[in-house]
Amino acid sequence: MTALHEAALPPGSRIVLEKPFGEDLAGAQELNRLLADLVPERAVFRVDHFLAMTTVQNVLGSRLANRVLEPIWNSTHIAEIEIVWDETLALEGRAGYYDHVGALKDMVQNHLLQLLCLVAMEPPLTLGERDLRDRKVDVLRSVRPLTDFDVAHRTRRARYSSGRAGDREVPAYVDEDGVDARRRTETFAEIVLELDSWRWTGTRFRLRSGKGLGKDRKEVAVHFRSVPHLPFGQDKDVRPNVLRFGLEPESLSMDMTVTGSRAETLTQLALTAEMDAPALPAYGRLLLDVLGGDPALSIRSDEAEEAWRVVEPVLSAWERDLVPMEEYPAGSDGPPPRHTTPGRRDDLLHEEAVMPADS
Repeated sequence: MTALHEAALPPGSRIVLEKPFGEDLAGAQELNRLLADLVPERAVFRVDHFLAMTTVQNVLGSRLANRVLEPIWNSTHIAEIEIVWDETLALEGRAGYYDHVGALKDMVQNHLLQLLCLVAMEPPLTLGERDLRDRKVDVLRSVRPLTDFDVAHRTRRARYSSGRAGDREVPAYVDEDGVDARRRTETFAEIVLELDSWRWTGTRFRLRSGKGLGKDRKEVAVHFRSVPHLPFGQDKDVRPNVLRFGLEPESLSMDMTVTGSRAETLTQLALTAEMDAPALPAYGRLLLDVLGGDPALSIRSDEAEEAWRVVEPVLSAWERDLVPMEEYPAGSDGPPPRHTTPGRRDDLLHEEAVMPADS
């Protein structure tokens, strides 16, 4: 950034930055200060290609263009929203970058928090850059700050050990070329957040990303609460509805309960819609926006800082080893479920259980 200052940019210049934007809140604030001395905020494009993915955009389309969804898009009807980016890919020769960053900074702090914003935001007046980004910042500001107790009970970190993923043998992360085991870099990160707002108080938001897993799972899964009463005598066998936005590959589906083949019996049904192929890849859409001077899908300065505010307590607690570094075999489903005893402020644990995606 200092070099750009010395270069004396011509009028009308635009600056494009790829994530991560800084290493922490203080670094992001310093970068924003330097950028503000160079060009107007509208000329700064902190790009995140997730925002231009067709299915990510469809989260807004499905919510805001359908009367059937928006009235129930709140904590009264939704118990938990999972935002997941699990992949079978392991390190794949990226140690030079990844070993200095890890899953939390690489995926959760930017991509998954952006998805959280679109899922949880209030309906904007327009999709223009000010209206859309104002509502996204509102979401990040409403995230309840995590205490050390919260981080210990609501976050997990792990790294893969050796195993078999698909048709290939994967070495343990610490044995990958270029990895320094002393850095204790995680390849799996999960955090559970809550929003202090009228719409979302009482709903869990689970953000999770991992590498070297047994299968790809890349989706936003909206878990609705159970119905208050069933007259079928099968209450224990009925699962709540789940609306799934598949991110890669792109898909849209709803898990529903319907009457089975016998009278007064219920069965599970998945309604799936085929998605049209995007006219442009995500980066193509972002490049058009840069060339056209439309920053609506770029990250605004205050938004970048608020995202770091959300994850900084996690980074701090992890550096102090308040959360153990778990391990999971490459090719597995990740670290095994952790059973936690409810305690002070751990109010999410007494909520109704959410069924796993593949159960």
